[in-house]
Amino acid sequence: MRVVLLMICVVFLASCSNEVCRDSVAPETVVLRVERLEQELFESKSSKEVESFLASHPDFAQFFLHSDQYPADSILANRMFGLIQNPSIDTLYQESINAFKNFDDVIRTLESGLGRLKVYYPKTPSPTVQTAVTGLYNDLFISNDHIMIGMDFFIGQNASYKPQQIPNYILSRYTTDHLAASILQFVSSQYISTSVGDEMLTEMINYGKSYYLLSQILPCTPERILIGYTEEEWRDVFENDKIIWANFVQNEWLYETDHNVKQKFLGERPNVFEIGDKCPGRIGRWLGWQIVNAYAEKTGASVTEIMAETNLNKLFTQSGYKPSGG
Repeated sequence: MRVVLLMICVVFLASCSNEVCRDSVAPETVVLRVERLEQELFESKSSKEVESFLASHPDFAQFFLHSDQYPADSILANRMFGLIQNPSIDTLYQESINAFKNFDDVIRTLESGLGRLKVYYPKTPSPTVQTAVTGLYNDLFISNDHIMIGMDFFIGQNASYKPQQIPNYILSRYTTDHLAASILQFVSSQYISTSVGDEMLTEMINYGKSYYLLSQILPCTPERILIGYTEEEWRDVFENDKIIWANFVQNEWLYETDHNVKQKFLGERPNVFEIGDKCPGRIGRWLGWQIVNAYAEKTGASVTEIMAETNLNKLFTQSGYKPSGG
């Protein structure tokens, strides 16, 4: 599995609340090992103790803190010890602890999601989960062996200090409620056979397959959360799906090959103004998801069959997708 280290700009999780769960398979039993490293780190009384902490967690030091970029471990230890003594970082630490007070719910969602993924793909790994506060250094690192979480990125909109490099419309999805789905989308991505092609339709359906799989392994997560839409945005896209579809068809965007044009409909933007002032970003991804949903319903194909399908023109044709709202 590929390693992921990135600023999140895709999908996220919210708890089920009163929403009805979608039909899905019963999950295999998964029990994740969880290490709350922020507690151990912030209890350090000297740079020597921090150095000992780093030595005790070499993977975290290497992959999350990039220890291999320092000529000596003592230099990173001094930096981290100075960090945890900073009053501003103490504020981040306290706010992070408060934001993660329901972290057990996130873990249960991760465990059930991985358990369902194991039903489809028995070799799905069960990584160790590690949390930390590092002064907004990194948000996530995901591999077969580890899920490392920078808690201070996920405090929410009321955080005293926020990462400056993330736009507000993306930052609104940086909460613990959104965390499990973001992680599971990357974990599950290794099981999706994507097609290579220049046309926008190919990329739309590749994204659609990803969201479809995520919806199957997280059946109690509202679907609007999987793509990161607000309740209003989710309602609007379905009420206006005929207008959205008409724009794609009439402007021949499905077969667009220009990267800059495709990014207007697939990339991160607060709105897709080419369709309407209230049309949310990533609308092409949402539309690809609806096509995959239609294909699953029309053909009865299994989850694994859909993930393995690489003839996306066939998938599109057999989906018979037609908008049903507005």
